[in-house]
Amino acid sequence: RSLRGRGQVEGNAGAPHASAPMGFALSSGMPFFVPAAIAAACASSRSRQLFDRRKHSRPLFSTSPAADAGTPSSTNRRFVLNRSITFAGMMLGYATYYLTRLSYSFVGPAMRNELGLSILQLGALSSIFPLAYMNSKFIAGVLADVLGSPVLIFSLGMMLTGVCNIGFTMGSTVPWFTFWWILNGLVQGCGGTPCGKMLVNWYPTVTRGRWWSTWNASTNIGGFLIPLIAGSIAARYGWRWGMRAPGVIALAMGVLCYFTMSDSPEKLGLPSAEDQHAAKTGGASESEEATKKDVAEPKANEGAEPKEESKWQMLLGNKFLWCMGAMHFFVYLMRQGTMNWAHFYLMDQYGLPALEATSRICGFELGGLFGCISSGLLSDILIARNPQAGAAGMRARVMFLYACLTPIAILALWKLPPIAWLQWSAMALFGFSIYGPQTLITMTGVETVPKKIAASAGGILAYPAQLGSMFAGLPFALVVRKLGWSGYFPCLILLSLLSALSVLPGWNALSWTQKEVAAKKRAA
Repeated sequence: RSLRGRGQVEGNAGAPHASAPMGFALSSGMPFFVPAAIAAACASSRSRQLFDRRKHSRPLFSTSPAADAGTPSSTNRRFVLNRSITFAGMMLGYATYYLTRLSYSFVGPAMRNELGLSILQLGALSSIFPLAYMNSKFIAGVLADVLGSPVLIFSLGMMLTGVCNIGFTMGSTVPWFTFWWILNGLVQGCGGTPCGKMLVNWYPTVTRGRWWSTWNASTNIGGFLIPLIAGSIAARYGWRWGMRAPGVIALAMGVLCYFTMSDSPEKLGLPSAEDQHAAKTGGASESEEATKKDVAEPKANEGAEPKEESKWQMLLGNKFLWCMGAMHFFVYLMRQGTMNWAHFYLMDQYGLPALEATSRICGFELGGLFGCISSGLLSDILIARNPQAGAAGMRARVMFLYACLTPIAILALWKLPPIAWLQWSAMALFGFSIYGPQTLITMTGVETVPKKIAASAGGILAYPAQLGSMFAGLPFALVVRKLGWSGYFPCLILLSLLSALSVLPGWNALSWTQKEVAAKKRAA
């Protein structure tokens, strides 16, 4: 039945043994295994007692509402405190998801040396992961809506991905690695979608964009730390400890997030994000007024749940979404194609030790951090300065600008002398050019559809991204095997050009809100 908060979840977050036996039976329905296991865990009597005891409780660091009742300033302080704690949990928690997600990429060289795995076997494992991940991301979003607790899905999934990392190290055969890496992919989807829901719950429309891009920088934090954690530990203590360390961190962080984060301000007895912003600024923004008007006077085409046919017609008939999907595919194909194989290139081509190669690649995430934040700010500035132009088109132009830098970065990594700071800088530029569009793609895509189906649009855009990740594994391994590194880099350059071209049809695209305003003017 519908759950209205973490305090009312009828689940067994404390009994992983209840679902563990299910994990050893692979079947054709594997993509639905982990969400089903989580849902089953949330139905046990033991957890019902646990959550009933927490029915009226607050997160660990929440202040008492009784002490602050009736004081607007103290209510605002409580809101900001709990929002800040939740946002910090999203940042650190999603960075932790990235630690476990990318750990395999940085222990791969050590696995190859110790176990004698071929580059094709390593590439096949890389391709299997996104196949599981792209299904779990969509299903985890549905579970977060059904259970009513994105924090539960977020924290429980984080703990399970830690278990998967540790389980991965307990064997030495390819089938064993395949099982645990598929399982990891199935719980990784519990990270991004619940965070998106919490961002909507805690931040008003007028400021959500900058916070979304800031949260997205957590991927760079995790990506920057993983070479230092997994790569360095694997080089010193073996690949098994390189996988276990992120797993232990995920277990601890999952527990911390569960007890400190909050699903929404309303569940703490606080005003909604929109109301809190209106009270703080002394009035409502135009977008907030429009939202309230839509709630008070629902229209036939947006106040009610869109019909299934009309919903899919709007999604599949949206040409801008197709552009975003194409660019998402190319961006993830290049990103994973570089992260999976760049350290092998440096080791094979220049004879660098694994730790040295990893240290040069870590520039990718630091450059990506600046690309992530700057692209959001730049697109906001363009929209503010060109209010009559298409908002989605303004963001598309920023994506095109960043995409034009990608072939330059790839060419630099390929042709520059093998000097450490030059290769590090080339990877930083590559990360800057990749993360800029990646940050904007989903956010811009959902801005071109009605709010009622925004989550569906975001889920659809996840599929081409993970297909790109999947093709970055075995296909690139075959390219390297057949054509060598002299064939690998031209493929990346071609993909970067296709990525830039794919966004051009959306150069002047309007957001959904702009389309509504234009339609009202024509009707008047």
